[in-house]
Amino acid sequence: MLSVEERMRFALTAGPEELWQFVRDAHPAVIANVLLNRHLNEEMAAFIAKKKTAPPEVLGFLSQDVRFKDNYKLKFSLCKNPATPQRVTFSLLKFLRIFDLAEIARDQHVPIAVRQKIEHLFAERIPSMPLGVRTALARRCHSSILVMLMEAGGEGVIRACLDSPALTEAFIYRIINRPSTGGEVIRLIAGHAKWSLGYNIRFGLIRNFHTPMPAVLKFVGGMKTADLRDLYTDPKLPSATRHFIFSELCERGEPIEKREDEVYELSEDEDDVPPYIREG
Repeated sequence: MLSVEERMRFALTAGPEELWQFVRDAHPAVIANVLLNRHLNEEMAAFIAKKKTAPPEVLGFLSQDVRFKDNYKLKFSLCKNPATPQRVTFSLLKFLRIFDLAEIARDQHVPIAVRQKIEHLFAERIPSMPLGVRTALARRCHSSILVMLMEAGGEGVIRACLDSPALTEAFIYRIINRPSTGGEVIRLIAGHAKWSLGYNIRFGLIRNFHTPMPAVLKFVGGMKTADLRDLYTDPKLPSATRHFIFSELCERGEPIEKREDEVYELSEDEDDVPPYIREG
């Protein structure tokens, strides 16, 4: 076995065939010297860029190496590696293709700040994307970007988003309650074979102004009486929907509002106060 010092020395001078063993070395100092070897090629550089154990300064050096300035694979690997300094990642993200950005954003090991930067890039690019690209993206993106795609519109795009495995019932419920969510999105959720079955989602759809009335009528009949009372007194409930909830509660023979406790007021005139209170 070679010592660290020997490996560092050989990493500087090794030929193309021998260099690979030092590219795979775990010691940071050896890897740092590999970068100075004139035989380092694009494949080796991309291999180092993927290593989660690579020192941040090594990854930063790779990003500025003029030998690989046009290498797309290297840029992508550096952006995907959570060990890459964020300033380096931010400078490289703008060079990546949209589907590669979506892949990085789905990776839970990528720092939150990087995912937020990618979401900002999507917000800028989505409005000018062709419908076909948006539809394809809907099958590969995580939930936050799916919301942007749905807001941009297009029935086919929205349907593809709603079929994405990245969405959960809780997230759909939040979409329904977002003031900015458009009527087309609400209509498609209300008619979706999966999402329209959830009780909480139906509750949210009943409260939404954009939900088609036939769907509202269907959902109201399946609500618990206590929830119907809450919906009836909700100030945000559409007036037309309130009428149907009123009718449903009447059919169930249920009171429309909760009964309030009786309150007795005492007169300030002592003669008007009942004897059992004065003497109490």
